[in-house]
Amino acid sequence: MEAVRTPLQLEPERVTGVSGGALSAACFIGECGRALLQNMGAAFDNVDSNVDLDGDEPGEGLTPHQTVYCQVVRETLHREIEQKVAHGPQFQVLLAHPPSQAHPKASTLPLSIVYWLDLQIRSTPDLKFTQWVGLEQDMVDAREAARQGKLVDLICNAAVIPPVFNFRGWKGKKVIDGAMACKAPLPNPDRGNTLILLTRRFRNLPNDSRRVYVEVSEETPADKLDFTDRKAIEATWEMGRRDGERFLE
Repeated sequence: MEAVRTPLQLEPERVTGVSGGALSAACFIGECGRALLQNMGAAFDNVDSNVDLDGDEPGEGLTPHQTVYCQVVRETLHREIEQKVAHGPQFQVLLAHPPSQAHPKASTLPLSIVYWLDLQIRSTPDLKFTQWVGLEQDMVDAREAARQGKLVDLICNAAVIPPVFNFRGWKGKKVIDGAMACKAPLPNPDRGNTLILLTRRFRNLPNDSRRVYVEVSEETPADKLDFTDRKAIEATWEMGRRDGERFLE
């Protein structure tokens, strides 16, 4: 997006994001993508292990992921950026709710298995198996969240990966990563043409003349659960830049 934005004069009327893509979307609107890269890299420099046996942060489990991620989100989406989002284009973030609100952790193990099977069997961004076992989804107005000063909370909720992250909540309901419900949520209402950026490759992409799907050229160097390798996310950024240049060609 950094590579194509200026040459294409790309100013979308509607933006949606899911999981870590919700953070990327907020940074696209706030024009702070490079700041995110810098802040994430600096945070990774301070992480020696993906396991945190000391448990310095109460309630964040045995890994540093949730603490580090939310720290980066708070640092990047400061008040000035939040105001840009509040007054920017329509922006929606997909959240998912575990099948059981009373026993969310117990319900995520079978959910994770079904999720994996959907990716292997159907291999499409539009997941169905997880919804069949009770996963609910909710498209949230991120502009309204920004106006209420809750953008950071929303973006952190959007990336809760069980069991590595502990459950957070949005409007009284437990939340997990929305990508378990859909990898490429469309704007609501779905009008006009939509550019859809994917961070993985699929065998089956929906056939719709109003949608342009852009897959990564190769597997991303960064592992979403490795918070120790700054070079990997910098390599992923560089790969994205090259992919953007190829898209322009």
